[in-house]
Order: sequence, then C-alpha cells, then structure tokens
Amino acid sequence: MAGSAAPGPAGSPAPPGALPAAAVRRIVLGLLPAIFLGAIDQSVVPIALLTIGRELGDVSLIAWVMSGYLVAGTVATPIYGKLSDLHGRRRMLAIALCVAMAGSLLCTLSQSMPMLVASRVLQGLGSGAIFALAQASVADVVAGPERGRYQGYFSGVFASAAVAAPLLGGFLTEHLSWRAIFAINLPLALLALWRVRAVLVDAHAPRRDAHIDWWGAALLAAGLGVMLVALTRIGQGAGWFGGSTLALAALGALLLAAWVRLESSAAEPIVPLSLFANRTVLACCAVTFVNFFVLIGCTVLLPLSMQTVDGARPDEVAMRLIALTLSVPAGAFFAGRLMLRMPDMGRLAACGCALAALALAGLLLAPHSRGAFALAMMLPLGAGLGITLPVVLVAAQMSVGPGSTGVVTSLVAFFRSLGGVTGIAVLTSLVLSGAGGGAMTEADPRLLAQAFERAFGVSAVLSAVGAIVALRIRPRKHHAGG
Repeated sequence: MAGSAAPGPAGSPAPPGALPAAAVRRIVLGLLPAIFLGAIDQSVVPIALLTIGRELGDVSLIAWVMSGYLVAGTVATPIYGKLSDLHGRRRMLAIALCVAMAGSLLCTLSQSMPMLVASRVLQGLGSGAIFALAQASVADVVAGPERGRYQGYFSGVFASAAVAAPLLGGFLTEHLSWRAIFAINLPLALLALWRVRAVLVDAHAPRRDAHIDWWGAALLAAGLGVMLVALTRIGQGAGWFGGSTLALAALGALLLAAWVRLESSAAEPIVPLSLFANRTVLACCAVTFVNFFVLIGCTVLLPLSMQTVDGARPDEVAMRLIALTLSVPAGAFFAGRLMLRMPDMGRLAACGCALAALALAGLLLAPHSRGAFALAMMLPLGAGLGITLPVVLVAAQMSVGPGSTGVVTSLVAFFRSLGGVTGIAVLTSLVLSGAGGGAMTEADPRLLAQAFERAFGVSAVLSAVGAIVALRIRPRKHHAGG
C-alpha cells in the first residue's frame, strides 16, 4: 500500500505509522502538486465560461462545463477509494492523474460545446478523486490525531489555488486563449505524476486477493450520476417538481436500490454497507455534507448577493471574498494543531459548526451590507467551516481498520461533493423562487434581499443541526495505520 510500503532504511516496507517525521514530510510535500492540480481544476474555469460559450457558439451549455466535472468527480471518488485499498494509493493516484491529463488535453482541443462538456466529465473522473487519495496516503503513514497537523500543508495549497486560480484564469483567457487554462494542466499533471511515483511505493501485490465488484461500481456510478444530474438541473432552474426532474430522481432511486441489494451480498463491495452502521462514520458523513452544503452554497450566494443587491463590481467582490477564502484553510490549520491537545473530536467539530451558524445568523441580519460587519462575518464563517474539515475526516479514518482507510476517506469526500452540489441546487433555487422565478438582474432588489436572507437562514439552521450531530462523533482509540 502507498505509505505503508514506503521503503525503510534497508529498502524493506516500513510498517504503518513507523516512518520518521522527515520521511512523512517528504511524502506529504510530494503529494502537494497533485493537490494543487485538483484544487485549481475546480476554480480556474468559471471566469472563462462566458468567453468559452461565445467562441464555441453555445452559451446555453456553459453551466454543464462545471456541473459535468463536479458530478463525474463525485461519482468516481468512492470507487477510487475502494480500488486504492485493494491495489495501492500510488497506482490509483497515477491512474487518476493520467485520466485528468487526458481530459485536459481533450478540453484544450475541443471544437464544440458538447465535446468540451464530455471532456470535462473525463477530466472530473480523474481530478475528482485526487484529494481523497492523497488524504488516504497520508493516513497510511501518520497516526490518528497526528494527521491533523499535515492538513496545514493541504490547506495552504488550497488557499494558494483559490487566490491564484481567478487571476491565472483571467490572465490566460485575456492574453492567450481559454484553451490555455486547460493546457496548463498538462505540465502540472506530469509534475504531480512524477512526484507521486517518487514518494509513494506500492507493495508488489494487492493488499488482499479479491475480485472487483464491477456491477456494484456500475450501479453506484449510474444511480449517483442520475441523482446528481437531477439536483444540478434544479439549481439551473428546472424546478423541483418538473417532469424531467422527477423522472431522473425516480430512475436514480431505482438504480441505487438495486445497488444496495447487490452490495448486501457482494464478497467485496465497492462501498461496504457496514460503514453506514458505524455511528461515527455516519455522523462524520452527515457533518461533512452540511459543511459543504453551506460552504459551496455561500461561495455562490455571497458574490451574487453583493452584485445584484449591493451593486458591487467584480473586483470589489473578489476583494471581499478574500476573507472567506483564506479563513477556511486557516481554520483547518488551527484545528489540525488543536486535535493533538483536544481529544474530544466531536466537541471540536461541533464548535466549528456552531461558529459558522453564528456567522450565518449575522449575515442573515445584514446580507447586503457594504459595511465592515458583513465582511467581518466571513472570518468566523470560514474559520468555523475550516475547523470542521480535518476533524471529521480524521475521526472517520480512526473509526475503521487499515483495510478500509481508502474507502472511508473517499466516502467522506463523496459526501463533501454531494453537499456542495445539493447546496448550490437548494440555495440557488430558494433565491430564484424568492426573486419571482425570473432573472436575478431584473428582480426587485427588496424581494431579492429577502430571498438571500431566507437562503442564509436555511444555511444557519443546517449548521446548527450539524453542531448537534457532531457531538455524536466518538472515534475509537487509534492504532497505527487505521
């Protein structure tokens, strides 16, 4: 397995958790280019969407350039996690990077919007799993709460990507071509692939001899894909009770029901159903869902609120959002250090959710304020959400054995993506319905302000519920590599 097979002084595999700090840092630093690639893939594209649609002659499909990527990554993540438990992190990370590279190349060469959307789906099938696989690789060589301190490295990379991506995307689109934002992924992916192969060494044989449950993987991917497409269409204005939405939801439910029935008797299920009987894992997944429902939803709502209600310019919006963008990784970094001193992870996660809920309540009172108050609320909002991120992941990893580290890490990552997609769909739908169902730019500012207030209110309530659920997180005592 990835970290557990890293060579020791004599070239033999080192046992999990037995590597010296310098060796662990080498592994973590070697994974950072892959993390940066996965992070920038998600945030470099939006600024170029309108230009892409105009040049390819189809503005109607630009939303799917992002949605297709997110749906594909969400569906693929749990499958990659299971396969990495069976065949090693290094191998699956290399495959994910190669798939992402192939998707990026096809995006660069796309001649039509349908071709670009299909290429972004392929890109998402690779990039979407990178973060979960990297986190599982760290879990292989670092003991439970100790893993939190290395979140600072990952958080720093995400912060850098969040700040650099809009600037890079705007510069490349303006001075070269929108194709350059995809072409730049190729050297980044090659660098990441080189470092992954250098710092991770898989065992020569799979951890255990097992047949892959391909039917289960296919049913899970199909069911989740259909359900996520239905959610995405709701966020794009299709409506909750439209014929196509209900048909997609019904089909997705049938496919997932068939998957559950198949997995209950599978010898090596892609996602063991027993994980959902683990109270801590279930609580971690629920809190992660809530966390990213709020985080991704707010990263969409806040700019819209500032521009449509407040009349802020794009450059003003970018400056205001820096507080939120940087406070999330800062909170994650702080939590990583605090986990070593605060053994009750449930309370720590609950504090993060409660802090986010209080900040959202503040935004509920002043959602379109130009003053320092609204800006100040973004600091505790981001910090609260950031505090929860590493805590729930480490708690979930500590609650299973080493043979399930990859699949539980990917399961948490799946609920992270699912929460983001659902948050965008639900909160955007609330704002659109509150604005009268028409275009936001044409809505009455007072109605629009009230619609944003409702959306922030829903987010605040969900964060409060997340705090209550987080108190149920009780990871078992950690053993190395588990």
